[in-house]
Amino acid sequence: MRKRIEATLPRAYYEEVVRETLGILWHQKRLIVGILLVALSLASIALVLIGPRYSAEAIIQLNFTREEPTAGTKIQPIASIDAVALVDGALRVIRSRATANAVVARLGLDKDPDFARGSNMWRVFSIVRQGFGLAAVEPSQRDLAVNELMRKITVTSETRSYLISVTTTAGDPEQAARLTNAVALEYLRGQMLQQLADTQAAAERELTQLSSVYGVRHPSYVLARTRLDTLQNRLAALRDGPPDDDAVRLVIGQSFVAAEKTLIPSGPRIILILGLTAGAALGVGIWLALLLARNAAMAFFISQHLRLLRSTLRRYLGPRLKGLGGGGLNSDRWAQSWRTILRIRAPR
Repeated sequence: MRKRIEATLPRAYYEEVVRETLGILWHQKRLIVGILLVALSLASIALVLIGPRYSAEAIIQLNFTREEPTAGTKIQPIASIDAVALVDGALRVIRSRATANAVVARLGLDKDPDFARGSNMWRVFSIVRQGFGLAAVEPSQRDLAVNELMRKITVTSETRSYLISVTTTAGDPEQAARLTNAVALEYLRGQMLQQLADTQAAAERELTQLSSVYGVRHPSYVLARTRLDTLQNRLAALRDGPPDDDAVRLVIGQSFVAAEKTLIPSGPRIILILGLTAGAALGVGIWLALLLARNAAMAFFISQHLRLLRSTLRRYLGPRLKGLGGGGLNSDRWAQSWRTILRIRAPR
């Protein structure tokens, strides 16, 4: 019987605690609901100001083909390279600042105010440095545009299929597709230049060999010379002009799927953001309600001790302390005001 009573007491205590807590939250429901509505309103305004975000994706696949489009002497590799290492190297090249710098120069993004704009934190940092008399380093428009482009670009890979995904997120779907294709084509242009340079070197060696064997008037030499001139013209055009889909499709060992404009927003996730905001607001509202309740209980506790102190002083010092009676009355009124404002019962 005694054990049953001891087991019932903690249960009754916790039930009383839960009942009191729920009562506090119910009395403070206006505060909690107000915080929730304010938080949801601010989150909604922020979502409207941010606007929808659109993503575009381009695919580069490495198939490791060994074929070469030109005839003549071929250079065989002297070492075998792991395919995963090649994919990792391609990822590093696409993510590199050199690739982003070339895209910025080609598209003129350093003249776009959406890209060539420094962050507010950097401006504050520069102002603080100037206030201390230090030299403030001002980044160029090109550097700002390159940083913004690298922030928008995401490059991932699928190891087993050797796929490289280039994704760009922007507020305009057409701009997202244009930036994605520009980054992917710039990488493929570099690969194409490297392959054409290797082919040109092989053609020059072949031309030297034919010249020493047949002479400069032989048809084989004339054909090799024509092929070398064609390669040099392609190299010049690829270095000076912008890369296009037809040129990069000739890259050996890699295939390209261009990004297309998508009108379906990829973010922000409205339901998730509002849900997280509502959860955080409820947590803050409940914490604030319990904090106010604890302060009210503390105020009642202090008022009770002030009342006891007043009674003790009146009993031992007599009517000479006239001001203490009013002080005790004021303390009672003060505690009662706390309980009335917060609608919390005084502890029994």
